[in-house]
Amino acid sequence: MKLVMMKRGGQRGDLAVNVDRITYVAATPGPYTDIYFGDIHVTVEGSFQQVCARLSGGGTAAPSGPDGSQPRNWFQQKA
Repeated sequence: MKLVMMKRGGQRGDLAVNVDRITYVAATPGPYTDIYFGDIHVTVEGSFQQVCARLSGGGTAAPSGPDGSQPRNWFQQKA
């Protein structure tokens, strides 16, 4: 099972998406994308390209803070 953390579209909070269960991804107007699990769907924040990149493991560049600082990466790199 591979979980990817996403921001819910237009709602507070995050959700974990099980990439192995996705049946398809659909672009929507505006800054949101729909992810379908059979007949069930969730709307997440991000363009179609951004969401597909995250789901495929490509990720997206993290936004910088107002002072230009980069957010801390909490995942350890394995040597």
